[in-house]
This record gives sequence, C-alpha cells and structure tokens, in this order.
Amino acid sequence: MRSYLIFAAWSLLAGAGIPLIGVLNSGVARSVGNSFVATAVMFAMAAIVAFGLTLPLYGHPTVAQLGSAPLVSYGAGLLIGFYGLSATIIIPRFGAASFIAYILIAQLLTSAVVDQFGLFGMARRPIEITKLAGLVLIVAGIAVMEIGNLTKAHP
Repeated sequence: MRSYLIFAAWSLLAGAGIPLIGVLNSGVARSVGNSFVATAVMFAMAAIVAFGLTLPLYGHPTVAQLGSAPLVSYGAGLLIGFYGLSATIIIPRFGAASFIAYILIAQLLTSAVVDQFGLFGMARRPIEITKLAGLVLIVAGIAVMEIGNLTKAHP
C-alpha cells in the first residue's frame, strides 16, 4: 500500500508538470523566435540534468547494453520530442487545458490498448468493465468541457 501511495503521488507530481512543459517552453520560443529551437534548448537542458545525475550515480552504459535494447524502444525519444514541440506550439494557441484534455484522451486509450494486449513487453492487464466505464466517463467529461470551447471558437 505504501509503494502504491508513493507511486500515485509521484505520478501526480509528474502529471502536474506536463502542461507546464508547453507553457514554460513557449516563453523560450517567444524569446528565441522559434518553437523548434526552444524545443531543442529544452531537451538540451533535460540531457544536461539527466547526464549530470546519471553518470556520477550509475556510470555510462556500454555499447553492448545500448545495442541490446529493441530498436523500437528508441522511438521514445522521437515521441517525447514530438510531444515537447507540440506542447510548445499548441498550448499558446489552444490553451493548456484543451491541449491536455486531448492528450489525456489519447494517453488513456493508448494505455488501455497497451495493457489489454500486453504490447511492447508490458504485462497484460485486460480491461474490465469498471475500467471501461471510467474511461467512458472521463472521455465524456472532456467532451462536455470542450463543447464550451468549440462553441466559443466557432460562433
């Protein structure tokens, strides 16, 4: 139970940072005049922090270790790069809440499919009726929230 609470709190903290990525990085984009440059700067900062913590604590991986990872796993870098760039470009134009609403729908549905089928080596966790009902309620709630924004955008 304790580890569940720790992971839940950690997840909430990480989740709180997700909309801030685009909000804060859009400030860099305005300063440098380019969302792509701002995203590159953001990832350079992330790399500096990651290497600064990892290398002293764990050392560096060997070429053999890096080569043993499935090639598709390196797609995570492409996905987070796409997310960072998308957040930087879209949040100032669409709003943080709307961007995250659509992100949340996509995350929940993709996660449900990954769990249902145990994709990419993850444990198989079949979708039960309660989880499905929760997903439907969340998507319906987001739809209601976004209807208001849609009517404002297209009177």
